[in-house]
Amino acid sequence: MKKIIAALSLLIPAVIFASGAKSSKPQLRLHQLYTGNAVFQRNVIKYPIKGFAGKNSKVVVTFRNNTVTVTADDKGNWCAYLPSGEAGEGFELKVVSDGECVTAENIAVGDVWLVAGQSNAEFTVGWFKQGAEWSKDSDYPSIRFQKQTWQPPHMRKDDAWNVLSPDTVNNFSATGFFFAKEIYKKHKIPVGVIVSAGGGTVIKAWISEAALADIPHAKKTLIEPHKKALEKYTREKAENPKKPLRYPFKSYGNLFNERIARLKGLPLSGAIWYQGEADAMFAGGHIYREYLEALINSYRTHFNNEKLPFFVVEIPYYGNHYIWSDLRDSQKFATDRLDAVHLVSILDIGDLKDIHPPKKPELGARLAAVADRFVYGGKDVATGPQYESMKIAGNRVILKFKPDSLGGGLVAKDGKALRGFSIAGANRKFTDAQATIEGDCVVVSSEKVKKPIAVRYGWYPPKDGVNFFNKAGYPCGMFRTDDFKLPTDRTSNKK
Repeated sequence: MKKIIAALSLLIPAVIFASGAKSSKPQLRLHQLYTGNAVFQRNVIKYPIKGFAGKNSKVVVTFRNNTVTVTADDKGNWCAYLPSGEAGEGFELKVVSDGECVTAENIAVGDVWLVAGQSNAEFTVGWFKQGAEWSKDSDYPSIRFQKQTWQPPHMRKDDAWNVLSPDTVNNFSATGFFFAKEIYKKHKIPVGVIVSAGGGTVIKAWISEAALADIPHAKKTLIEPHKKALEKYTREKAENPKKPLRYPFKSYGNLFNERIARLKGLPLSGAIWYQGEADAMFAGGHIYREYLEALINSYRTHFNNEKLPFFVVEIPYYGNHYIWSDLRDSQKFATDRLDAVHLVSILDIGDLKDIHPPKKPELGARLAAVADRFVYGGKDVATGPQYESMKIAGNRVILKFKPDSLGGGLVAKDGKALRGFSIAGANRKFTDAQATIEGDCVVVSSEKVKKPIAVRYGWYPPKDGVNFFNKAGYPCGMFRTDDFKLPTDRTSNKK
């Protein structure tokens, strides 16, 4: 017994000492937005750099000869603010805390863009059959990309920053790839692309619950029903704990929480939003305008930039889905209402048989042209003709277009008669119309409509495709002169 007591007397101090010692497991690490090969947005005076350390520990952060000391919170999170400086490459980010040191090498400073949406924003170069050809021109060390993954933060391994090369290109969003190349070739600065996208996803998944709560439709059809379902589940589970019940998971906000929330406060040059096909499929075209506007406004708040440029890709034609026109109409409605938001039309480069049109090089060039005009200060016209007003003259409707969208003049790209115009009288039934260019206007008429009141363009895919362009080479997007109630409009205050 004495031997046992003696042994315990030696063991107890050792146990006490071990319990009070610090863990040997490394606690200092960088948030994955700031790891090796990252791109920081240039010319930001207070660029946020985030990471994790021991609770309440001092953290010293150094970047480009500037150093700042911060204190981690009681959960170990820390954020330091340092100037990012002008564009350049090959920088080191160094962080020291409690004897630990972490560095991130090969940091670039340039322009960072967000590419978000569903599969047409997500699908990689390697996914397309043209990928092998596209990858031949992919050695650009100044272009970096990062894909946000489904996993929770402690499990994420795939969302590291990648330097664009023949070895990595197949994992890069095709939309982001061609856009980034165009930007880099013209402006010769590092380009970073963060991809937050998921195939088949609807817009409600990409908006925070707080932002959705400001949309009456979302509050009525999503938030309140979920609240009631959760209350019912909680009540029934309390009454009978053994009763098998399906937990009422939320059908909204999940992708925002997983792929956007963690980007909070990140300085960006702009955002590209390519999404809407799934909402169109579910006949959500008309209400989409409210969700798109809420998404853009809430993202601007999330990224601390109320003027963050947004480029929305107009979903192209696909099959005979006429209700897709309702969604395109919502895209135009929302983008027309907001400043620094631009709708990029690709009605001419879609594919009626492929919901994932492969003309991504053309898409990237158009997005880059819009960026050059509205972000980089270029002077060239970057969009197609944009409808401004109409005037009825007998049985003709004269359409006027915004002067800064004429791009040197209006043209039928293939030299044939204009296609895609329709006209309606008092019965509101649209019929195919003849359209001719007269100077900077288009005159629309039909023998079937003696007293026209409205014109639509691009509402349905013409047999031989759209051909209404400006001389700058950009197509006109879908538009209408009327405000008639659409098939997917479920409100009762419009006829």
